[in-house]
Amino acid sequence: MRVVDLAVGVFCCLVLFLSLNAQETEPPGVPQPGFSVGEIDFSSLRWGRQTAQFEVTNNTDELKFVTVETEVKFTGSYLNPNRRTRSHYVLKPLEARILLPAVHIPGNYGRAEITIYLYDVVDTLDITLPGQKFFEQPFTITFHVPEQILPYVDEKIDLPPMVERHPNFDNEFARILLILLSEGRSADDIAAMAKADTSFVQEAVKTMLDKGYVKKADGSYRLTFPFISIAEAEEAKKLAVALSDSLATVIENNMPSYTKTLDSLISAGAVDQDSNAFFDGGTVLYRPYPVVSALFLWFDLGRKFITRSAMLLIYDGTDLCNAHIPNYMYAVCGGDTFNGTQFYAQYLSHASYRIVYGDQIPVIDCGEDFILKAKLGHKVAWGFTQEFLPESFMLDTLAVQPVLDALGVGADSLVEETYYRLNDIATKHGHEKLSYGERYWFWNLAATHTLKKLVDRGVVTRHGNGQFKFDSIYSGKG
Repeated sequence: MRVVDLAVGVFCCLVLFLSLNAQETEPPGVPQPGFSVGEIDFSSLRWGRQTAQFEVTNNTDELKFVTVETEVKFTGSYLNPNRRTRSHYVLKPLEARILLPAVHIPGNYGRAEITIYLYDVVDTLDITLPGQKFFEQPFTITFHVPEQILPYVDEKIDLPPMVERHPNFDNEFARILLILLSEGRSADDIAAMAKADTSFVQEAVKTMLDKGYVKKADGSYRLTFPFISIAEAEEAKKLAVALSDSLATVIENNMPSYTKTLDSLISAGAVDQDSNAFFDGGTVLYRPYPVVSALFLWFDLGRKFITRSAMLLIYDGTDLCNAHIPNYMYAVCGGDTFNGTQFYAQYLSHASYRIVYGDQIPVIDCGEDFILKAKLGHKVAWGFTQEFLPESFMLDTLAVQPVLDALGVGADSLVEETYYRLNDIATKHGHEKLSYGERYWFWNLAATHTLKKLVDRGVVTRHGNGQFKFDSIYSGKG
């Protein structure tokens, strides 16, 4: 009897093993035996919020929880937005139910792949796991550029770091919309030109209005920030390159004074003799690269050029996932050649502040539902990806300022002269004034060229991954 029981047990285990392996090797698009999935239809395949429709049958005697994920992913464009949505359903035993999950199609041109994923989950609040997926079906569609929009897609349009990665701006239509609105076109006109639903365009315009990037006056729309044409960008870039030549020479000539001033600060006890004393706010001075790149070019000179006197609080009051910087907003045509690659943010909190700097624009992890969380007033927990984790320093400006002053001998006059020359360029190209946004764009371009020349000449050596974080302290020394 025991032998029979053992044989039956081995047989059952073998059947279970083969069954599990058969499920794991089923091709995509084929549901597990517990479910049947009908043909998938879409309400529309135009830009905007659409729905998919299909029937799912629970073939078991158990209550089932099903999560549907829809993904829309563009490829082949200079902007390749990706949208994922999740919908949750409960299926009773042996129930057949029509599911209507949302599908968000961003306003982009080129090839898009729409994929429907179905997961058999235990709890709809849990993250979905690959082993829970029982169905996957891709669809491909191409969005062609309408004839009336062709003149607007010739040149790449760039926005400030982080801002351009937000779903409000990560697609081609959102950026073309800025030009069309600046031309005084109505939502109906734009919808007809783009062959888009009027409701989609109206929603996009409302978003720009709500964010303060567009205002309506005398029945027409107007951008609240500078739109920099290629002609203006070309002229301003020549000025930025000329400034970078002069600044690089000034910094190179002042580096001996940097060393002498640091030695004096160490002798006076204003900076710790231990270069690794983390809690000393002056030991960053032992590392010239972050001092020159982040503190001199941005904290010191950048402030003098962009805000003239006020603290340079570019991203203060906004998280980097929902970056909203109307005071420093800009749009520029022409692509990478007209844009700097550095990132600078400063946050003020009571009597202290934090500076975040990168010689490359960092990639951040926003998690899910970061837009909804911001709308609800919840804190968005964002973080740097592993490659861009910044090195941390404490910063005592009383200890650091003498070195910045030594580096800056001869630089202030260059900055002052450049400011007025850029102002002439801006007014020449139709701007009412030289805004913070245009100054910010220009300074990033100039600072990027300056730092590259310093590295190429061997004046400074790149430190770490080029990403740094500074937290202010007051030591009372000196």
